[in-house]
Amino acid sequence: MPEAMILHPSHLLPSSSAASLMSGVGVVVAEGRVVEIGELPSLRTRWQHAEVLDLTGCILMPGLINAHQHGRGLSQIQIGHHDLPLETWVAQRRARGILDAYPLAKLTALNMLANGVTTAVQANFAFGSGDYEQEFRDQCRGYDEAGIRVTMCLGAMDRGGSVYPPHEACFMAGLPLETRAMLANASTGAYAGNGQATVALMGRLLGEFENHPRIRLCYGPAGPQWVTDELFGTLAKDAADKGLGMHMHALESPIQRKAMGELYPEGVFKRLESLGAMNERTVVAHCVWANEEDADVLARTGATVVRNPGCNLRLSNGIAPIARYMAQGVRVAIGTDNHTLSDDEDLLSELRLASYLARDPEWKGSPAPQVDDLLAMATVNGAVAAQFPGEIGEIRKGMRADLVAFSLDTTREPYLDNDMPLLEAFLARARGGDTRLTMVEGRILFRDGKFTSASFNAIVDEAAEAARKARRPKDSANIKMAADLRTRIHDHYRHYASQSQ
Repeated sequence: MPEAMILHPSHLLPSSSAASLMSGVGVVVAEGRVVEIGELPSLRTRWQHAEVLDLTGCILMPGLINAHQHGRGLSQIQIGHHDLPLETWVAQRRARGILDAYPLAKLTALNMLANGVTTAVQANFAFGSGDYEQEFRDQCRGYDEAGIRVTMCLGAMDRGGSVYPPHEACFMAGLPLETRAMLANASTGAYAGNGQATVALMGRLLGEFENHPRIRLCYGPAGPQWVTDELFGTLAKDAADKGLGMHMHALESPIQRKAMGELYPEGVFKRLESLGAMNERTVVAHCVWANEEDADVLARTGATVVRNPGCNLRLSNGIAPIARYMAQGVRVAIGTDNHTLSDDEDLLSELRLASYLARDPEWKGSPAPQVDDLLAMATVNGAVAAQFPGEIGEIRKGMRADLVAFSLDTTREPYLDNDMPLLEAFLARARGGDTRLTMVEGRILFRDGKFTSASFNAIVDEAAEAARKARRPKDSANIKMAADLRTRIHDHYRHYASQSQ
């Protein structure tokens, strides 16, 4: 028999169903897979040479899945970006230099592992170095060294870059010449280029990562407002040909909703469906402002919506009506967007926030997510969003051994009434800091407050040094121009918001 270990918790939750919770059992892991679940005495007999990990006082469950984040590592507050409405918040980046993608991705991964996250989706993100392929590979290296499972989204955009179309030409015409020069080619320079160049880059990356056990690739168009129909159609066709997913931002803010109404009067998801971009492998992040018709398309096509509650509150985007989405049959997952309410990577706390925000004050409103719904958001639904359906998100024989053990001390101490269901109390009280053990592909990466192989302090220092070096752009004139641009963007959207549709 192969080398194995037996994990023996006080409670085992093998799926997102509260009814599956059990006690007195262990899980055997060998060669990166779950090979058996059973009572401890019989497991000891059959696996006499296996190491037994005593997880008394813990609940063992599928690893959490962060279905939308950007590998930022250091929070936006830490690198000097104020919490502002989304459209002006984005503009702050132009007043900073270029960050090093590698240490930030690795630090992000380690922070997630310490909070019980075993899989992350790295949404489209360009650091602006001018070499997007190298940035992408550097992020892959950071995640790979940390040992986390990751889905990397290859970004693409071919229009816009300052304000949402269809009003960008007018906005650009009113800018000073030097500011227009700073923004020149921003829409194509950030990523690989046009559809042909993006597909070619995907081909090169698949040649390297297609057989990697923990890295999966998909397309990550920046968002409908930044992507033409031609580019969407090109990516959708290649994704279908290669069996790849597509992960995008959409309907994130009220202003975005207004712009989408002008660009896609028939409905943004109806348009994307006509382009072949809406199916069970499609993931839409944020989706705060989808109406009932939008949600019907999401449900009918099998797409997944990723809720990012803390980020949406902090950037004045609003509250996604996930209770209504679920009632309409939309699959929902959860993500931190590296911008949680508490400015950390605590996915459990974000899940709780999403739950509370979904509680409709109307008695006849859609019912709030229940325990099974919330567990699914962080596990099995996240597995679909991460393009690993049927491989992770549950604990059963043959599945990849991505597991997490949470201490129940915070949940139960100093007292928990016997009439209170354990999982209900866990979702109401547990935190990412309760993580006792995080395992990915059968490897223990974090245990009892320590990383088993990575040097956390070293990568913290490297990320901090990268932030210090990027504190100011090489051209100091960009600082003044960026401040002026942010003011102009704010004024543009304020005027735009006041106009009737």
